[in-house]
Amino acid sequence: MSGAANKRNRGGRFATFAIVATLVAMLGLCLAAGQTPAAAAAGEKPALSDEQIAALVVQLGDPDYAVREAATLELASLGARAADAVLTAAEVTGDVEVSLRARWLAESLPMVVEGDAAAAAALVDGFSRRGFGERLKIMHRLLRLEDDAGIEPLARITRLERTAAGSRIAAALVVREWSPDDPAWPGIAARVLVGVGQSRRPAARFLRAFVNASTAESPAQASAAIEEMVAAAGKGDELIGLPQEELLGITRTDQIFSRCLAQMLSHQGRQDEALAEAARLLASADDEADPDAQKALELQWLASHGIPQAVDLIADRLADPDVSPLLVYAAAAAWQARNEPKAIAQASTLALVASRRLADGSMVERLQAAILLARWGGISWAVQEYQGVLNDPNATLAQRALATTLFAEFLHDQARDAEAAEVIHKIFAANGDAVEQTLMQLERDPRAIRSRMLFFRAKAAVEAGERRQLLEESVRAYPKDVDTLIALYKLPDNTPAQQAEAAARVVRAAERIDEEIRALPDEPGSKNEYAWLVSNTEGDLAKATRYSRQSLEASFDNASYLDTLAHCQAAAGDITHAIRTQRLALRHEPHSLLVRQNYQRFISLETKPNTP
Repeated sequence: MSGAANKRNRGGRFATFAIVATLVAMLGLCLAAGQTPAAAAAGEKPALSDEQIAALVVQLGDPDYAVREAATLELASLGARAADAVLTAAEVTGDVEVSLRARWLAESLPMVVEGDAAAAAALVDGFSRRGFGERLKIMHRLLRLEDDAGIEPLARITRLERTAAGSRIAAALVVREWSPDDPAWPGIAARVLVGVGQSRRPAARFLRAFVNASTAESPAQASAAIEEMVAAAGKGDELIGLPQEELLGITRTDQIFSRCLAQMLSHQGRQDEALAEAARLLASADDEADPDAQKALELQWLASHGIPQAVDLIADRLADPDVSPLLVYAAAAAWQARNEPKAIAQASTLALVASRRLADGSMVERLQAAILLARWGGISWAVQEYQGVLNDPNATLAQRALATTLFAEFLHDQARDAEAAEVIHKIFAANGDAVEQTLMQLERDPRAIRSRMLFFRAKAAVEAGERRQLLEESVRAYPKDVDTLIALYKLPDNTPAQQAEAAARVVRAAERIDEEIRALPDEPGSKNEYAWLVSNTEGDLAKATRYSRQSLEASFDNASYLDTLAHCQAAAGDITHAIRTQRLALRHEPHSLLVRQNYQRFISLETKPNTP
C-alpha cells in the first residue's frame, strides 16, 4: 500500500473501527469466551501465549493498514484474555495509533458475563462507554447490591476498567470492606477472586493479594500474599497526567491501600511492619493543605484498627507548641486505646492540653473538634467541647445555636435524653425570638427543634401519661417529626382509637414527605425520612425500601441511611440482610449507642426461637 493511501486509511480510522465493531458484535459468544472466529468454528480454544498477544499489540501500529486491522480484530476476538496487554498499551504507549486502537479495544471489553445477577448485569452493561463520574456511581451501587451480587462484577472492573484510576477505585472499594471478624468476608473473597482472575494490573494484583492474605490458611501463605500486596500497592504513579475529573476520583486510593496494608500487617502479627506503613501514611499527610488535621484523622483510624502505637510516631510534632489541638486530641484517643498502665493518665494529660488550646482558639475549630470527638468515641471530651462553645461569652448566637442542635442529637444518641432536652430549652429560654431567626438563617426550622426538645423529654419521661402528653405536644409543634410519630404509633397503652389516630398521622406525614420527594427527587434526606417512618410503622414498605436504597446512592455508606435500610429489611422479615446492613452502619459509626442497640436487637431477632 502506498504511503498516501496508508495516511488516508489512518485518517479514516473511526469509520474502520465501526466496521470492526460490527464484526466483533457478530462474533457473539466467541468474544465472551475469548475465542477467535477460526477457533470457534473448529470448536477449539486459542492457545496464544502472552508473547503472541504482545506481538499483536505491537501490530496495532504497523505501517501496513491490513496488518493493523487484522491485529485489531484478533485482539477484539480474544476479549478479556488480551485485557492486560490492551489496557497497558492504552495507558502507557507512546504510539498514537497503538494508543487509539488499544483504547477502543479497552472500551469493547465484555463487562457482563453469563451468571451475573440481573441487577448487576443491568448496571455494568455498556459500562465502559459511560463517563468517569457515572462509572464511579455504578461501582458504588455494585458494592451494595443484595446478596453481594455486585462484588464479582466490581472485581471484574478492577481487571477490565479502561482507566488506571477507575481500576484503583474499584479495588479500593472492595478492600475497605474487609474486617477481621466479618462473617460475610469469606463469601465476598471468593467472588472477588473469580472477578479479578489472574490480571496483572497493579490494582488487580493488590486486590487479589489482599484477599489471599485475608483468607490464608498458614503464616507462610499470608506472608507471601502480603509481599505481593507491598509490590503491587504503588503510589498512584501511573495516574500522573490524568484528566482532572479522574484525579479527583482517585485522591484516596493510595491512602486506602496503605491503610489496608497496615491493618493486614497488624492482623498478621507483623506489628513493626504495620508501624512502618503507618509512618508512611502519616508522612503522606504533609502533602495536604492542613497536615495536622489529616494526621489526626489517620492517627485515629490507626488507633481504632489495632495500631494505637502509631502515636509514638508523632511525638516530635506533639512537642511543638503550634501543633493543632485536634492532633493532640487524636493522640489522646490513641493513648486511650493502648493496653498499657500509663495509657489512661497520658490520654487525660493530652486531652487537657488540647482542650485548653481549643479554648484559646476559634469557636469553629472547637465545634469541629466536638463533632469528631463524638465520632471517635471520646464521649466525655466531646461533651466538654460542646459545653465550651455553649458557655463561651465570645461565641455568636449562630455558633451556639448550631452547637445546640448538634449537641442535643449527640446526647440523644447516647441515651441522655433529659440532658438533650435541657440543652435546647436553655437556648430558647435565653434568647427568645432571636434564636428562632438565627435557626432559620442556619436553615433549621425552629418548630422542628422545639419538637425535638419535647420528643427528648418524652423519651426521658418515666410516667406513661406524661410521655403521651409530651409526644402530643411534639407532633403539634411539628407534624413531620418522624421519630415522634413512630413513638406515638408504638405507645403500648394506645386504645384502638388512639392507635387509629396514630396510624392516620403516619399516613398523612408519609404523603407530605412523598410530595417533597417528587418536588426534589435528588434530595436523599426526604427519602430516608419516608423509609424510616414507614419501616417503623406501616405503609408501602416496597417504596420505603426503594427510597432507602436511593438515598444511599446519593450519600454512599451514610451510617444513618444504612440504619434505615436495615430497618426496612427487618420490617420485611429479612433479618439476615438487616444484620449485615446494620453491621456496615456500625462500622462507620462504631460509637453510636443507637446504632449498636439496633444491631443487637436484630441479632436477638435472628436468634429468637420460633414460637407456635
